[in-house]
Amino acid sequence: MNAQRVRYPVGQQSFRRLRESNCVYVDKTHFIPELIWTSSFIFLSRPRRFGKSLLLSTLEAYFQGEKELFEGLYIAQEEKEWIKYPVLHFDMTRTSGQTANEMTKFLLSRFEEFEKAYDLEARKDVEDVGDRFSTLIKSVYDKTGLPVVILIDEYDKGILETMDDPERLEKMSVVLRAFYSQPKAMSDYVHFCMVTGVARFPNYTLFSGPNNFTDISLNEDFAAICGLTQEEVIDNFSVGIEAIGERKGWTFDETVEALRLKYDSYRFTASLEKVYNPFSLLNAFTHKALGNYWIKSGISKVFTKYFSSEDFDLLELQNLWVDQARMEDIFRKDDHIPLLFQTGYLTIVDSRGDSLYRLAIPNGEVRSAFIDQILPHYTGISEKEIPLRLQNLKDKFAAGDIDGWFKDLRAMVSKIPHHLFVKPKKTEDDEMTEDELRIAHLEATYHIIVNVIFIAKGDAD
Repeated sequence: MNAQRVRYPVGQQSFRRLRESNCVYVDKTHFIPELIWTSSFIFLSRPRRFGKSLLLSTLEAYFQGEKELFEGLYIAQEEKEWIKYPVLHFDMTRTSGQTANEMTKFLLSRFEEFEKAYDLEARKDVEDVGDRFSTLIKSVYDKTGLPVVILIDEYDKGILETMDDPERLEKMSVVLRAFYSQPKAMSDYVHFCMVTGVARFPNYTLFSGPNNFTDISLNEDFAAICGLTQEEVIDNFSVGIEAIGERKGWTFDETVEALRLKYDSYRFTASLEKVYNPFSLLNAFTHKALGNYWIKSGISKVFTKYFSSEDFDLLELQNLWVDQARMEDIFRKDDHIPLLFQTGYLTIVDSRGDSLYRLAIPNGEVRSAFIDQILPHYTGISEKEIPLRLQNLKDKFAAGDIDGWFKDLRAMVSKIPHHLFVKPKKTEDDEMTEDELRIAHLEATYHIIVNVIFIAKGDAD
């Protein structure tokens, strides 16, 4: 097959368009029966651009009975009835989510679209989100005679956009709470409901009780529901692998290993099964180059605020053991680890028992994000100059020029910004003197810089 004629669905979130345009599609439809069997109310957390939207689009096509789109896929052989259910699909990324008023307008507008689609009486006079949604669900059920399927993508959009402003966050929560409480309240008229997002707020009072939605985010049965396994990559993308290898002068196996180090190693459950970042992988095949595509598509503002905060401790990330409760926790200012895991900047690398996990940086691409964001902050060296400085360190280390390596390292450390030398505050419980605290602070700063440099070199996880 000519590599130029292979279509990779970069950024494609519509299952219908993907299938109709003959793009490469990795069959994930074997998860559909498992999802339905597991619960009528499903919650899934995965990082951005990890295939959540395509998953919901696939479910939408399935529940709407579009059998022709599934020809040749697993579910085509398993499904016999192909019932056409009414589907209410909400893509929360269609609003910026900056204010409660904006979110309200978006939801009311979406309700109106569904009212028109199902030839229902428009209820423009009703501005209460909860009332409008519950009436819509019941009306669609009465109109079609079938229970409704509700799909909500990136449900946490409004929360993540307002979490730094308590007043705006509370107003946003009021609107979203009214919206998200309706599927349970109207459960007699709901056939299936699935909610996806980045942050794990299933118990954040947005939903009607913690037992409403079955959270499959850490469920081993769904470890690979989003992302691509090593086997899936080799089976479906051999042409792309060969194209990159030809350009780089690598063998097939060497190319697979390079892709693995760059984009693989995400683990979202205790299962040993790892997955590739699909967005970066598809871009790599499209451009025939191993770039930092996922990172460049948008650094999480949560990530940037975390590494620049006074509480940031890179050393903690080197051997970070956490329990499941912490991984599932909501975002708090005093603990950013849950959201760093949920947003994909940390992943599971080991586990003990049923609920203890070790987290670390997943792969080369995310490692680059830490380097690009942290080194300028800690060294005072511009972001544009960092790559050359790091390459010089690597070259001198590879050549055995240890004296030159230490000289360059000292030059980087000498540029630590003045604000990092501010005298640390002494608490009532501190037994150290102020001078001892200052020295400890400086040592920690130097230690962080050296650790980041070794991470850049690939010698630290």
